[in-house]
Amino acid sequence: MPTSEIESATLVDRLLRLAGCTRYGARFVNRAGQADFYAYDAILERARAAAAELQSRGVEPGDRIAIILPTSIGFFDAFLGSILAGAIPAAMYPPVRLGRLDEYFARTRTMLEAIGTRLLVTDARIGRLLGRAAAGVSSLENRLDITALANGNAAAWTRVSVAADAPAFLQFSSGTTVEPKAVMVSHRNALANLAMIDLLFHDASPEEAEQGGVCWLPLYHDMGLLGCMLLGLYHPGTITYINPEDFIVQPALWLQTLSRYRALCSPAPDFAYGLCSSKVRDEQMEGVDLSHWRFALNGAEPIDAAGMERFCTRFARWGFKPEAMIPVYGLAEAGLAVTFSDPRTPARIREFDRHRLSLEGKAHPGVGRRLPSVGRPLPGLQVEIRNERDEPLPDGEVGTIMVSGASVTRGYFGNAERTAAVLRDGWLDTGDLGFFFDGELYIAGRQKDLIIIRGRNYAPQEIEALATGTAGLRIGCIVAGGCVIDGEGEQLVVLAEKDTRSDRPDDQLASEIHARVLQGIGLAPREVVVLRAGTLPRTSSGKLRRSAAMQAYTAGTLKPPTDPTMLGLLAEMARSELAWRRRRSD
Repeated sequence: MPTSEIESATLVDRLLRLAGCTRYGARFVNRAGQADFYAYDAILERARAAAAELQSRGVEPGDRIAIILPTSIGFFDAFLGSILAGAIPAAMYPPVRLGRLDEYFARTRTMLEAIGTRLLVTDARIGRLLGRAAAGVSSLENRLDITALANGNAAAWTRVSVAADAPAFLQFSSGTTVEPKAVMVSHRNALANLAMIDLLFHDASPEEAEQGGVCWLPLYHDMGLLGCMLLGLYHPGTITYINPEDFIVQPALWLQTLSRYRALCSPAPDFAYGLCSSKVRDEQMEGVDLSHWRFALNGAEPIDAAGMERFCTRFARWGFKPEAMIPVYGLAEAGLAVTFSDPRTPARIREFDRHRLSLEGKAHPGVGRRLPSVGRPLPGLQVEIRNERDEPLPDGEVGTIMVSGASVTRGYFGNAERTAAVLRDGWLDTGDLGFFFDGELYIAGRQKDLIIIRGRNYAPQEIEALATGTAGLRIGCIVAGGCVIDGEGEQLVVLAEKDTRSDRPDDQLASEIHARVLQGIGLAPREVVVLRAGTLPRTSSGKLRRSAAMQAYTAGTLKPPTDPTMLGLLAEMARSELAWRRRRSD
């Protein structure tokens, strides 16, 4: 899309272009491999019907609509219908961790209140549990079951005037260090970033473009929402969707689906590649061909270079090419994508002198820390590395990653204070630390997660990567952080969840982690704690919340989740129904 067109266009304009598009669409695959296909022409018609139904119920332009739904055609109806109605949808995560319901209710209530939610769209199953989450949210007028949106009359939809710089939707940031914030993604932001990402496919042949993509990511996650769902509508191309829960239970389903539909593209966080390397069995790969997978985008969380290499090696025999692994960097505040590595060559991994990197903040080739390049800024974006005085730094020096461009948000909804803290003169302070080397960006860590011991900086990601190889631990369930213990200043603490299938003693696991960290960085952890599965707090997108974990550990409140029982679930549903009834009677 030309720049001039993006300046004035909206997502509504883009959606209306899908009229008559029957060649591409959304395909939903269940765990058994059965698929339901909806052409984009039909999806547009359903969205019009949903929009008409919302308008008939009094929804006005600018109203915020919370959507709590699983990956489904119903999610498309609610999200796209809200946009066509001129409302502002905000996708929120369903209650998937049943052992953490109290925490879920509190965080969901905070999100509903933060955006002044007027309407909550969900389904009958999830809605039975949301009563306590909605309790006390004064702006919330009604709960709407997703089936009601299918009753709308598409012909009755009335198009409303929407400005290109108005919020198209609200994307809750991950909230790894603080409570989630509602990022305002305008129509212009979204279209600009979609146009940037679409350039990735500029050299794909028409035959390859037909292959489309596969998405198991939750649609409330920015990589799933903008990087899969909206990109599929924008391009357009067929996207095959897998439920996230099905992927976690059976990661081979992702690779089997990629092979079945000869998909060209599929993004995922780094942990997914590690999960496949360790959990997918050879017999599950029988008949699988990954040679058509050209764009295995790896981002949304720190990338483990060794884990990335293991995936490439492990699945080479089934046709996976090393150049298909594409490390990327982005964040919701920039729409999604900021930098991509070159898809024509294998991912670049460099080793830097650990001591100079941690003591001086300077990147020099050497021994100690291997980092993958996340590439160069996408066209239309500028990236700078700045010091604490907000001064640009030269290549090779570590500082804060700053981003500017058409896809950068105008701020957080209803939160001027946090907006002012991250936006300065059109530049976004990402809160991430990084550096350029030979013109490519490398991520060094997260500013607020940095561990400082005796004047030396340690990135928790590096320590967690050292512990990751310990047999008997859950993949992607390790947290390193600094805690003040016994008044001795900040000390290194490592928290790790044990794999439920492991019979290794906890003290043996802790001893090995201790040795790995000491050997790797020359610093001995003060404490290594082995935890029950599910103990570590996570964000809505599944990222570990390091600060929250360390705070809970220090306070003695880091507890495993309760084991959900049918009786407990029924009791929770009863409490939820009571909460809904109280709302209706008020």
